[in-house]
Amino acid sequence: MGIGTDPGSHRTSALPKMTQNSYWKDIGQRLTYIQEGHKGPVIYDFIDPNCPYCHGMYDEEQPLIKAGKLSVRYVPVAYLLPSSTPEAAAILQSPHRIQALQHFEELAAKSFAAPLGPQGPVGLPQAKALPQTLHALRVNMAVLQSTHSMGVPAILYEGKNGTTGLMPGMVSRGELLTIIPNLK
Repeated sequence: MGIGTDPGSHRTSALPKMTQNSYWKDIGQRLTYIQEGHKGPVIYDFIDPNCPYCHGMYDEEQPLIKAGKLSVRYVPVAYLLPSSTPEAAAILQSPHRIQALQHFEELAAKSFAAPLGPQGPVGLPQAKALPQTLHALRVNMAVLQSTHSMGVPAILYEGKNGTTGLMPGMVSRGELLTIIPNLK
């Protein structure tokens, strides 16, 4: 059984060939993420702090998380702007990652509503990235690149049939609701 796509969705794409169980288990052990929700199927959502589409995706996922229909593991990467690394570090190095992510998203909503400067959104929390944080961001980015995704947001999921799929780009709440019944 190879890694592939959900036959019901035109938005998914094939992933590298590995056995289903080894790929899904491997990424779960390698990635550094912040999980919101503990009910419903688990998806990985790759995000860059300076991506307005990632912020939009966060907003689309929140009602599903609150309703217990979905658990999201937010996987920070840092490549869009120079400020991406210190912003991702501020979230990952926080002793309360979920609250840091939520606070960051609240600020991002206001920041993305205003005109962006050359360095991206202004006023988002930043921290000097520790060596272990830099390593985690590199690993997260390597896993994202292994999916052949061309950017963020990108959602990685495991289907009930054991396939691992990818939904690149902004995904609507309606699209998420369509795939949730097919997720493990």
